[in-house]
Amino acid sequence: MLRGMTKVAIIMVACILTGCGSSINLEVRRVTPLTSERNASLLAGVGRADITPRPGMPMAGYSANGNYGKGFRTRLYARAIYLKPVGQGPVAMVQCDLLTGSELVHRRVAELVADKTDLDLKGIMLSATHTHSGPGNLSGSNFYLMNTANAGGLDLKFFDFIAGQIASAIIDAYNSRRPARIATGSAEIYGFTRNRSIQAYRANLNADPVKAGDIRKAVNPTMYMVRVDCFDAKSGAYVPAGALTVYSIHGTTVPSQNTLYNADVFAYIERELEWEIARKYKTAGFIHAVVNGTHADIAPDIISEGDGYRESRKIGVGIGQKAIGLFHSLESQLTGRVKIEAALREIDLFQENAIDGIVICDPPRVGNTLLAGAYDGGPTPVLNWLPFFKEGSRRWIFTGGCHGSRRIALWPFQSLILPRDEFPHRITFQAIRLHDMVLLPLPYEVTIESGRRIAAACQKSSFQGGLPADTRFVVISVSNGYTGYCTTPEEYAQQRYEGGHTLYGPNTNPFIAAHAASVVSDLARKGEFSDIPGSWTFQLTGNTFYLEYDAPQGRRVTLEEPKLKEPEGGEEYWHIKWVDVPPTLIDFHRRLVSIEYSEDGGKWFPLEMDGIPVNDDGYDLSVTFTGKLTDSKMGIYETRWFNPEKREGRWYRFRIEPRQGQEIFFSKAFKS
Repeated sequence: MLRGMTKVAIIMVACILTGCGSSINLEVRRVTPLTSERNASLLAGVGRADITPRPGMPMAGYSANGNYGKGFRTRLYARAIYLKPVGQGPVAMVQCDLLTGSELVHRRVAELVADKTDLDLKGIMLSATHTHSGPGNLSGSNFYLMNTANAGGLDLKFFDFIAGQIASAIIDAYNSRRPARIATGSAEIYGFTRNRSIQAYRANLNADPVKAGDIRKAVNPTMYMVRVDCFDAKSGAYVPAGALTVYSIHGTTVPSQNTLYNADVFAYIERELEWEIARKYKTAGFIHAVVNGTHADIAPDIISEGDGYRESRKIGVGIGQKAIGLFHSLESQLTGRVKIEAALREIDLFQENAIDGIVICDPPRVGNTLLAGAYDGGPTPVLNWLPFFKEGSRRWIFTGGCHGSRRIALWPFQSLILPRDEFPHRITFQAIRLHDMVLLPLPYEVTIESGRRIAAACQKSSFQGGLPADTRFVVISVSNGYTGYCTTPEEYAQQRYEGGHTLYGPNTNPFIAAHAASVVSDLARKGEFSDIPGSWTFQLTGNTFYLEYDAPQGRRVTLEEPKLKEPEGGEEYWHIKWVDVPPTLIDFHRRLVSIEYSEDGGKWFPLEMDGIPVNDDGYDLSVTFTGKLTDSKMGIYETRWFNPEKREGRWYRFRIEPRQGQEIFFSKAFKS
């Protein structure tokens, strides 16, 4: 994440000299939720909400190398799984097709759902897929708010939209609760990922020599899954309702030049299982929530110069098929007799920067190698090969300070450009026990070995606290906030990109492991707890990306009739251009475009391919705002149908759903 971080210095200098955006103070309260019902069996429910924003949001992950989103290809969703065990409080595991979690969004969502559900903040896990092609600008710290995307600042309308949509997914999950059964399991999956920082991995004192010799083996291959089946009153049986999957892979198959919101490989992993269940069980509403594990040094194994939608699809579908196999393998293990409980603790690193003799650096610092970027995701031009900046550049002398071998960017002036309070420092440690598995959501991008050490520390402390020795601990990255990277001390010393982005120094991994182990130990010994303040104040820089447009005066019309285009990036497509309501009113988070077919040009039917409707919830329909308006204040849009069906004699047409008084609209019919 955060390729091209020269922007960090440029933006912060400009802000000091000229002022930068408006100042926003947001207060979020911890609200007492509804009283939980007394249930005689495990309850579960699922919910899903579309979080695809309007055109115009900065796209996060590639920093200054990114673009403003002009449209979408694969919609973005928030998926929620609600679980309420017998005699314990509920939990909600929430996945979002976003770059990272956000402490600001996490707290606001908990506030929004409190008067409509029995969920307290401690039981809400808000985790991201880590797609680099989604909107950003949601962080609770100014450092990341200003630097994850090509433009910085918090747009309150966008924030309210995202928080509201996520809250609606949770509320829907709560309202749909029914008797349920769950199962947990795992499988090892190789062939889709590689280690992008093998030099740092090899530096670990306990590095596996076999894995260290192969970048495709030096990965975290474990896919973890929680399967949830709910009672169906109509059939009188338990049927699949949802699944939570944890897998370790960077969301960087789609490059920084992209201008369409998409969920990267995760869109395919999510939908492959969702569609499999829809076909097999003839049901709707099943959700597959996919979150990221210890992915910090794990890249998708794309072919050379092959990044883009074809590679994203190939890798994502492959992983999705493995998820289908794991899901079905868990059927015989489903049970309603499970222990579910949650704990949450907030630590302010500026007030508590030591635990068990382990001290992290205060103040945090940005390293030169962070500015140069990671080679696999769009390195910063020039800086990525300059001495003292390129990956692996580190101090050989004067390493006795807290930050050790790190070359500190703009030293000794960084504190003037990046004030201490701009950095994230309120850290959420959470543990959610699900039967024989404990989820450990963390607001970091965690390397493989860092995650293994965190899990090992928790295993030890939990066993001492009374949990079974075979309890599995699953680290989930970019959850409930974002605080950069977590590398081991040995990896940090190599000062590759991941070490340069470990803001709080070489002891970050031991520090996190100790705190996570403490939370798990207290959960095992005392049961559920919530060690957090009653309210939070966020002082952030504001900006406006949700632009307002004048009221439209015209009607929908076609500007360009359907045309077949030569392959773009290896994909052939049909496209049309049409006039519609402006971006303020287009509502990208509602179904907009689908394909219909006719055998004779008379009666029309929704097109399906492989049993799945061809619409903009799938893989192959994109919608783009061209950035232009007509004289009548209408927007000009383009939609593309990639990899179209080719059936002799069949007619096709684009169907555009109604918007803001504009009636349903069809393109001219065409043949493949």
